[in-house]
This record gives sequence, structure tokens and C-alpha cells, in this order.
Amino acid sequence: ARLLPAPTQRHTQPGHRKPRDALLQVRGGAGIFNTRRRVEEDETQVERIVRTRTGFYPQIFLELEPQVSRPGRNSTFCVQQVQGTGDCLFHSIAIGMAFDDNRTHLDMYDKCLDDRVRDLRALAVDTLTRAGNQMFHLEGDQTISASELISAAAEQYNMTSDDYCSSMRRKGVWGGGPEILALVNAMERPIHVFEPVAVCNGTQFRLQLCGAFGSPRYDKCGTRVCIVAADDRFPVCKPLEAKRHGEGGNHFLALLPTGGRELPPP
Repeated sequence: ARLLPAPTQRHTQPGHRKPRDALLQVRGGAGIFNTRRRVEEDETQVERIVRTRTGFYPQIFLELEPQVSRPGRNSTFCVQQVQGTGDCLFHSIAIGMAFDDNRTHLDMYDKCLDDRVRDLRALAVDTLTRAGNQMFHLEGDQTISASELISAAAEQYNMTSDDYCSSMRRKGVWGGGPEILALVNAMERPIHVFEPVAVCNGTQFRLQLCGAFGSPRYDKCGTRVCIVAADDRFPVCKPLEAKRHGEGGNHFLALLPTGGRELPPP
């Protein structure tokens, strides 16, 4: 399904999708919300990273178009794997929020994630079901009504809107674009979704911004959470083998910002 495509101001690379299209295509399966606190992405971020965390990849990933997601500042990330249990979207967001709000690098099997993931899923579905015709802020000056968003998502799976929301409440059901947007507007906090792309003749990865959901509307309300939509082989596969969402990718991973810095030696 397509959601009333509208032009975006961001320069796009080949294969880049418009925000409303990307919102429906990103979908993945494999506590306490500190939504008002503003934590700057600065040099202290690399000091929070713990190399020994299960599923952590110490490689630094650069943004495909420097300073696109944050004008005037370079964005660099490390990837933290999450559990592929059907709740990967909520695990990725929970790990990103803990990294910024609690200044903690959670292991992918940290026991506290159970409560955080459950609460994020509940918040997303509650927001979708209660919003009615409320307008959600998408990206830039674009908006979409909650009812239109749910209807379009449900149509993809030949379900009614009520059935879609009932299904989404269950643990292990894949979350995607509608749930991202619901959390963005409920927490008043941007969530930026990236995808891996191959560069340098297929020898390296870069991260392409495919959706800056909630920006710039909520940029001053809370630090953005960054996640990457790929498949469960990323980033250990070859760059040309990575699958993007809509092309067979079905997994989300957390991105830990490093503020343009390399990691200190182990």
C-alpha cells in the first residue's frame, strides 16, 4: 500500500523511498520512558560503549550522505544486534533509549529489556487505537491521521484495523512503520531509520537515512533514537548481500551513535 506520496526536501539516492512509502515498508520481526530529557550526542558517547556486550559490532559505520540526518554534524554509529524473536523493532528502540537516557549500553540479552520492550509495544498500540483521526507528525511538515495509517497497514495483511491492532499487542508479532510513528508522537521524540547500502564497488557499507520520523518537529524535545532496517545477516554479510526492507530484509538493529569519533582501543 502507498500512503499519499508527498515530496520530501531531502536529496535522495537511487532506491531511496519517500517517507510515507518507507514508513509502511519497514517492518521487522526477527519500563521507564525518559522522553523529556535532552542528552546531546557528544564525545562521551563512545565512553558508554562496552565492547564485550553480546552482539556488539565495534566497526564504525558512516552515514552515506554526511550531515544529512543532523545538519552540520557528522553521524557515525556502531551496531548492536538484538534478539530475533519477533520483537526486534522494540528491542532496537529500547536499547537506543537506554544508551541515551540512562547512559547504559545494554547487552542484547539484558533481562531489563523484557519490561522495556513490553511497555514500548503497549504504548505504540495504545497510541494507535486511541488516536482516532488525530494527526501524527511524520517527517518535515508532513502529517497523516492515525486512522489512515492503521487502515493502510491493515490492508497490506488483509485485516481490519481492529484486528491489526489486536494482533500487534501480542508478543512476537512484527512491528514496523505504524508502530514507529506511534512511538514518535507519543514520546515526542524522533526516531531515525537507516538502511545499509554498498559503496566503493561493493566493498564497504554506508548507512542511508530512509526516514527521519518526528524531525524536525520533536528535535528539541528529546534525543533521536537511531535504528537500522536490514536483515539478520547484517553487518557480518558482504555489503552487496545485505537486504533492505522491501527487498527481503526483516530485521531491526540498534545504532549506537559515536559522535564522529572512533572507539578507543580495547
